[in-house]
Amino acid sequence: MIWVIGGTKDSRDFLEKIVKSTTDIIVTTATEYGGKLLENLPVKTLCKKLTYSMMVDFVKENSIDKIVDLSHPYAMEVSQNAIDVSKELQIEYFRFEREEISFLPQKYKEFDNIESLIKYLEGVEGNILVTLGSNNIPHFSKLKNLKNFYFRILPKWDMVKKCEDVGVLPKNIIAMQGPFSKNMNKAMIEQYDIKYLVTKQAGDTGGEREKIEAADEMGIDVVFLTRPKVEYPSCYSDIDLSLIHISEPTRRSYI
Repeated sequence: MIWVIGGTKDSRDFLEKIVKSTTDIIVTTATEYGGKLLENLPVKTLCKKLTYSMMVDFVKENSIDKIVDLSHPYAMEVSQNAIDVSKELQIEYFRFEREEISFLPQKYKEFDNIESLIKYLEGVEGNILVTLGSNNIPHFSKLKNLKNFYFRILPKWDMVKKCEDVGVLPKNIIAMQGPFSKNMNKAMIEQYDIKYLVTKQAGDTGGEREKIEAADEMGIDVVFLTRPKVEYPSCYSDIDLSLIHISEPTRRSYI
C-alpha cells in the first residue's frame, strides 16, 4: 500500500496520474479542506493530523510499504516525522517538492522564521497584506500596529475565527478562495493601499509568481518567509519523474 501525504493541489495532480496504474493508495490530509481537494478520486482518504506515534501505527495498520510526501513546503514537522518513520520501519520515502521560482522582486526582504519577520513588520509604516495562511495568524496577536495588517485567508469560518481571536477587525479580513491572478493581486494592493506584501516562497502552484509580478508593478516591498530546510532522502520536482521511481518494485519493508 502506498501512503500519500496530501492536502495540496500538487497531491491532486499526482494522484490523478498515479491512479491510472494503481489504486492501492491511502491518502491523509491534515484538514477537511485538504480532503475536499481530492474528491472524486478512487482512493481512500483520512482527514486527520497525525503525530509521529500515530504515523507509526498508521503505517503498520495499513501495511504501508511506500510513503509519498506531497505536503505543503512549509509543513516541515509533517515531512520530518514521515522521514523518521520511514527510517524506523525501513520503508521507502519519496518527496515531491515544488520547484522554487528563479526570480526575485525588485524590493524584498527574507526571514527564516515567523518571529523575526513579525518583529520587522512591527517597525514599518503603511498597510501590510499577509498571505501566509491561517496557521500563522496567532503569531500576530501582540502587534501594536495590528490595525495596519490585512489578512488574506480562505473563506472558512474557522479561519475567520482565528483572525477574530487575535483582534483582527472584520474590515481587515479578506476571505477569498484563490488562485489569484496578477491583476487581482494588484487590485487588492490598490484597494487597501498596501505597502508590504507578506508571502511564503510557495512556487508557481502557490501563486508566488503572480504576487511578485503584482508587487513589482505596484512598486511595493515583498517580505518572504523562506522555506524550511529539510534534508529529504529522495526528492523530486517533476511529477512524471517521481512516478517512474515510485512505481518501481518495493526494495525494502518492515514486514
